Amino acid sequence: METTNFSKKNLAFNKSALSTGFDALNALSDQAVAATDAILTAVPSVPEEGKKAVNTYVKESQKALINLKKHLETGLEIDLTAKDAPVKSLEALENFSKDAFSQAAVFNKETKTLIETATKQLPKEAKAIINFWNESFSFGFESFQGYVNNNFALAKKVAADVFVVAPVAPSKAAK
Repeated sequence: METTNFSKKNLAFNKSALSTGFDALNALSDQAVAATDAILTAVPSVPEEGKKAVNTYVKESQKALINLKKHLETGLEIDLTAKDAPVKSLEALENFSKDAFSQAAVFNKETKTLIETATKQLPKEAKAIINFWNESFSFGFESFQGYVNNNFALAKKVAADVFVVAPVAPSKAAK
């Protein structure tokens, strides 16, 4: 009984610390956004593509921070003593991974558009080098994403085979 109480208090403390930490990070992030906007507005020599790239980066970073907080809080809700804890933990990690990949895909798409705009005036030889670098980076990211997704698929298969968690049917009250 004493251990359960301690565990509950420890979990409540961790949730509170997590929430406070993310609130502080959000406040700092908001201040960084305001400062970045002020600097970009004050410096007229920064091209529009650069401003757009910075704004996209900042917005996606803020989304990532919000999603990280959500997924960490979800992870703290998992009862690690339950039979389905490994499956639930795997699901939480997979959801976080999917969110991170979707945000990276948005950033990658925006970067590709910005590179095309920024390289219009360059000689075709320079464009080829930049496109090669960008495509190499994209391929590396897609390969990593495929590797992670395949690992989650394998982990789910193993979890289904090893951690068989059957739903508990509610018992019918005797009449």
